[in-house]
Amino acid sequence: MPGYRPQRGRLRAGGGPAGGLRCVPGRGRSHGDERGVMAEYEQTHAPSGDRTAEAERLAILQVLIDVLALPLAAGPRAGPLLRRICTGLVAASPAITFAYYVVLDEHADELRPEFSAGARAPDPRITRGQAALLWAIARARRVRLYHADDPRAPAWLVAGHDAVDFVLFPFGAAPAQGIGVVGAREPGFFARVGLESFSAFTNLGDLTLTLRTLALRDPLTGLPNRALFLDRLIHACAHARRMERLLGVALLDLDGFKLVNDRDGHAAGDALLRRVGRAIQSFLRPGDTLARIGGDEFALLFVDIPCLNDLEVLCERLLKVLRETGPVPSAVPGLAITGSLGVTVFPLDDNDADTLMRHADLALYAAKAGGRDQYRVHSVEFEEAAHQGLKMRDMVRSALGDNRMVLYYQPIVRIDGPIVGAEALLRLRHDEYGLLAPEAFAGVLDSGALACALGRHVLETAAAHAERWIMAGVRTPEGLPLRISVNVSAAYLLDPGFLGDVRAMFARHPRLVASALEIEITESAPLRDLGCVHQTLHACLALGLRVALDDFGTGSASLTYLQKLPAQTLKIDRSFVRDMAHDPKDYAIVSAVAHAGHLLGLEVVAEGAETDRHLELLRGLGCLCVQGYAIARPMSADDLPGWCRAYEERRDAAR
Repeated sequence: MPGYRPQRGRLRAGGGPAGGLRCVPGRGRSHGDERGVMAEYEQTHAPSGDRTAEAERLAILQVLIDVLALPLAAGPRAGPLLRRICTGLVAASPAITFAYYVVLDEHADELRPEFSAGARAPDPRITRGQAALLWAIARARRVRLYHADDPRAPAWLVAGHDAVDFVLFPFGAAPAQGIGVVGAREPGFFARVGLESFSAFTNLGDLTLTLRTLALRDPLTGLPNRALFLDRLIHACAHARRMERLLGVALLDLDGFKLVNDRDGHAAGDALLRRVGRAIQSFLRPGDTLARIGGDEFALLFVDIPCLNDLEVLCERLLKVLRETGPVPSAVPGLAITGSLGVTVFPLDDNDADTLMRHADLALYAAKAGGRDQYRVHSVEFEEAAHQGLKMRDMVRSALGDNRMVLYYQPIVRIDGPIVGAEALLRLRHDEYGLLAPEAFAGVLDSGALACALGRHVLETAAAHAERWIMAGVRTPEGLPLRISVNVSAAYLLDPGFLGDVRAMFARHPRLVASALEIEITESAPLRDLGCVHQTLHACLALGLRVALDDFGTGSASLTYLQKLPAQTLKIDRSFVRDMAHDPKDYAIVSAVAHAGHLLGLEVVAEGAETDRHLELLRGLGCLCVQGYAIARPMSADDLPGWCRAYEERRDAAR
């Protein structure tokens, strides 16, 4: 009803049947019709012969018409219209001493009027127990009349003013309901004008709270939105401090939601959000709050927590509820619902609402980084980590812009055999600390737009080097170009522009042989979106690139899962190779992975071969391709051709 205005007219007594009221339309611009309102009034109020009562009823009805004339487009909140009702009623009759309204809130410890009108308007504090009467009136949807001398009249209603009669009229519907309260100083005033005169305000109140619901509720799930959540958070903090209890403030992200949304469409994503909302609501305790604050992100308040152990139990149960919600009816087979949860605890974390939300977000980030499907509780270390993360991103962004992100190359050879290729390793040339390895800036290698920018830089630089070596005649003894392995982050591999970047790279370097380039992905990348990764890797193979699965054994991929990926090379992580000489478990892992790789027809490369003993053990396991300090340290692009020639000369001399 934005911009709605009823038709202006003149109200006359005695012109209708039996002396009732009738409406004479005015000549102004018409935006509606008030005749229906007046007709209802005529049917409800037969003439009483009391001109004063008629005038009072007319004055109250005029308040309704004036309020309806207000443009609803002025704002979505209930306040302006309800305030106008209160001020209008007090001004309409000298018998009315005050008018106020209360919006019911099951989470509040006490209710107070949002607005009061009248020279001696009361300001009652209605406790949770006392509010039971208001909830009962709201459920009954009936106007209630009380007299000051009625023993059933609540004390908070009759104290502190000169009113003797009171009308309470409900408005709204769950979850947004309210009660309007009007007090009269003249006994019998409400009986004289009729309670029906106030029933009309119930319908107007319904409309205003509907608008408030639109402003404070998520339209998809019906849950509170961010604005309402923050309001409840402020009240919950005050309650926790007063009751000396803990308050859990949590942010929840759904793992894999983007996959459902992208692969199955927004309708499937919306259905999943509604389903999750219902599942979590069924788990919450009375007084807890669940809100949807954007996308697949939910916010929760866990109130009245006696100790931290109880909060941790709630977090574990919440994640279990998500797992038990069942698999998503999706084109992606086996995709189940899980969540990452970040929590902070008030008043242990004694900060304002915005800071509490930021701390919960830091904990959420830690839960995601830790592998998802888990919760993390905020600590001071998260603040320091976030600060260091910002510094790290600034450092990498600056180095990328200044062309200080460089590639070094570590050769890959066959044990007792020829060189196969080299892995491109990213380094940051720092003005103060010299050449920094990826461990110094690992936190930004797989996050957001910066990860994609780094990926494009590495791909382009490696391609330029490989083309230069081909033109310089640097080849393996078999006459093949050196195979250059390039690490591609999960964020970049899943980026929609990745394949376009690869094709553009080949267009810029026409002498580059596609088989001379191998992209390495970590085994955790396909877990984010198996279908997308599978499709992208097949497209890479169609372009002539090789595919390697890097750091195998450090993630959660199974050998069956490995079999489904179109990879040609399997790289055993250095952490297992490094300790295999003195740790039987690591030796067994290297042996099992090498054997499985050979059975699947994959080339197996062992990273981290640092000693002759490593080479001996790997040779015994049939893992003949190695990379590590036992062969060579990483070197610059200018040094690699000379090293290749020297390596082959040593092999020739040894034969």
